[in-house]
Amino acid sequence: MTPVELADLLDAAYRQDRGLSREGPDPEVRMELADFLGCHPDVQAEAWAAWQELMAEGGDVEEPEAEYWLDVEFIEPCPEHR
Repeated sequence: MTPVELADLLDAAYRQDRGLSREGPDPEVRMELADFLGCHPDVQAEAWAAWQELMAEGGDVEEPEAEYWLDVEFIEPCPEHR
């Protein structure tokens, strides 16, 4: 997946978690995404940069809250680091 596609998934998951939308990735996709990003910080950084651009285009998502959610609530530590 491209960083933009990952950003779209993250945005949908964030909105679902915050009650801004009922639609979002299913639990299996969310877990796979969280695990993958936790094990690939370079991809996480690219997805975060793409998501920031998406937010700058006039979304209703606040960047500091989204960054906290991504880093603390969503991302799962890589199994090697647990």
